Amino acid sequence: MQAVVTFGRYLGLVRALAKTHPNGDLCLVTASSGFSKNSSPAQIQRRWSFGDDACFVARHKLADILGVADGVGGWRSYGVDPSQFSRGLMQTCERLVREGHFRPQHPEGLIAASYKELIENKAALIGSTTACIVALHKQEQTIYTANLGDSGFRLIRDGAVVHRSEEQQHYFNTPFQLAMAPPMQEGLVLSDTCR
Repeated sequence: MQAVVTFGRYLGLVRALAKTHPNGDLCLVTASSGFSKNSSPAQIQRRWSFGDDACFVARHKLADILGVADGVGGWRSYGVDPSQFSRGLMQTCERLVREGHFRPQHPEGLIAASYKELIENKAALIGSTTACIVALHKQEQTIYTANLGDSGFRLIRDGAVVHRSEEQQHYFNTPFQLAMAPPMQEGLVLSDTCR
């Protein structure tokens, strides 16, 4: 059995266990998530959304996918709900997986497509988030990952960490992130791209 642990800076952790399904397929079977000790039950907004953060688990015939987005809480001081952007990104990722509009071998493409869709639809969202996607390709029995910022994952086998993602930061406490700024601040807000 393998454990894949993804985590957001404040999310705590999202945990998924991979095991062999009775039909012989490897699959992600469980997920749970936590939230920062500063969060209160009132901040839990919807399923898979906690405080400023959001996550999803989706199954497709090609792959099981999980994702986490760590919303940037600093937007709150500008009167913006920082959870809306991270939740919108993860909901779009989940829908794209369910519709089959993704390639398990390229999870960065899922993040990029979701972000592009939010921008093109001119969604009424303002905020920024880090993001991490883990894809378990069923046929290949291979895990593919994409990480932007200081969210991340660890691959654990037999109780030992065999791989972990690296944080990406511009400088202290400023991780790489996707952002949608208000029109008057376009170009002034830090926003990175998925590659």
